Amino acid sequence: MKTLFAGICVLVGAFTVAPASAATPPLSGAAISQELRTLTTAHAAARVGGETVWNNEVDDVYRAAGYAPLWQASPDNDRRADLLRAALDDAGAHGVATDDLHLRLLDEMRAPSTPAEAAARDVLLTDAFLRYAAKLRQGALSTDALGPDWGIGQESFDPRAALVDAWRNGTFAELLGSLAPPHAQYSRLIDALRRYKEIAARGGWQLIPGREEVTLDDRDPRLAVLRQRLSAEGYLGAGGSSSGGDLAAVRLFQTRHGLDPDGRVGPRTLAELNMSPEQRVAQIAANLERWRHVPRRFGDEFVTVNAADATLDFVRDGTTALHMRVVVGDPGHPTPVLAAHISAITFNPPWNIPISIATKEMLPRLKRDPHYLAANDIMVMNRPDDPFGLRVNWPRFTRANFPFQLQQRPGPRNSLGLIKLEMPNRFDVYLHDTPVKATFSRARRAVSHGCIRLEHAGEIAQRLLDDDATWNGATIQEAIAAGETRHVALARPVPIYVLYWTAFVDDDGAVNFREDLYGRDAGLARALSMGHQTSPAAARAMARIGCPGQRLAGTAG
Repeated sequence: MKTLFAGICVLVGAFTVAPASAATPPLSGAAISQELRTLTTAHAAARVGGETVWNNEVDDVYRAAGYAPLWQASPDNDRRADLLRAALDDAGAHGVATDDLHLRLLDEMRAPSTPAEAAARDVLLTDAFLRYAAKLRQGALSTDALGPDWGIGQESFDPRAALVDAWRNGTFAELLGSLAPPHAQYSRLIDALRRYKEIAARGGWQLIPGREEVTLDDRDPRLAVLRQRLSAEGYLGAGGSSSGGDLAAVRLFQTRHGLDPDGRVGPRTLAELNMSPEQRVAQIAANLERWRHVPRRFGDEFVTVNAADATLDFVRDGTTALHMRVVVGDPGHPTPVLAAHISAITFNPPWNIPISIATKEMLPRLKRDPHYLAANDIMVMNRPDDPFGLRVNWPRFTRANFPFQLQQRPGPRNSLGLIKLEMPNRFDVYLHDTPVKATFSRARRAVSHGCIRLEHAGEIAQRLLDDDATWNGATIQEAIAAGETRHVALARPVPIYVLYWTAFVDDDGAVNFREDLYGRDAGLARALSMGHQTSPAAARAMARIGCPGQRLAGTAG
């Protein structure tokens, strides 16, 4: 007896598309069920018309459903199949690859004439659903593809159990509607993706030549091209007209791209203007994939940091109660993506200086100036008889043999400022105040070693301590003025999510883009564009059965 998949291979080759006028006789559900029961063989995989079908995944579904057909032989099943096919046809709107969803085969097999053909079609629809559901609910790629500094765990979801439950309870439409992330930002990015795909289909926009600044006067021959470029995204009206003029349009473009809105079309603004619509499509798709990997619910009260935008939001009951600028890691010290809880606040924190900073940055200065530690309130913790290292022969030490533990004492010059938010995580990243305030006025605020500096540390500390009647603005200032290090645990830890959104839609409906500071978008977009993206379940299945000669696109290893 042939296996189900061997049978499918034969059936696909034998299929012909029935004429539109031809009437296909109804097929018995019992006969289809018998074919499913007879032909299904567990723990095998096969190539069907050049595509992979995962029998061990599919067989779990049919075993739980008693080998009944799920997509045909009854009006409810037919409606379910129509809903699924519409969802599969629209899968590309989510920025995921669709070439493993069996769309071509399903077109060829849409009119089965025998129970065996119907069983083959049923299996393909089931497999397509499992892949589609995993893509939308858990991401088209494994978390490994998001990079080594992705620190958010994947939420559990079993598409097989979900499908069987929906089949039994008649809730398949609800299941389909629940797969994509429920966040409003995700839906807005879906609309943005569609818009930029349409722009690309119309031919996109002309690149602005040259690298030198474009001057906003008629003497610059590139001004006409600039106006056409701005019109393509709606910054100028049709024909390049704008009530606010060219300067207002450039400034608005700069604001929505995280640039200094100075109205000058210099190198950085030119680089953003010359990003093609295809590049924007890929950028939006990368951000949609990240949304599929974050928690589906952040909570009633939480803090989010967008490292790409260098901003923080404190959200309570669905409303942004506090928004501020932050400083994030420079490209050489990227701020990781993570989920944690702010568990405590430290007033007047000391700074335990990481060995990497002590040896790479401070040691060269100490070799030039042995008084550097004393001048910056930095103590050598394991040298009590010489706390500022004034008797140390610094030139004899290197990164390899540096034995000292350095700590900057609390005070106005401390690099952590006056407030530190404790949020235990495996990256040892935290939020803190800073004595250097000028950086917050810059458009580009990626200058730290990975930790996050707060523009208004006192304000967020007060928000976090709202539940404690003993703390308010005045008592916080008193604690700081005392000069002593004080650690205050929060009565209720607050979730914090440090994320990375290089494309987002603001409350006015305008699409914003940010520089890919850490180079994360390119690899992610590349992996998403590769064919045959497999769900995490399929990836586990391949590892389990050891299919030879195949490698998962977009996954590590």
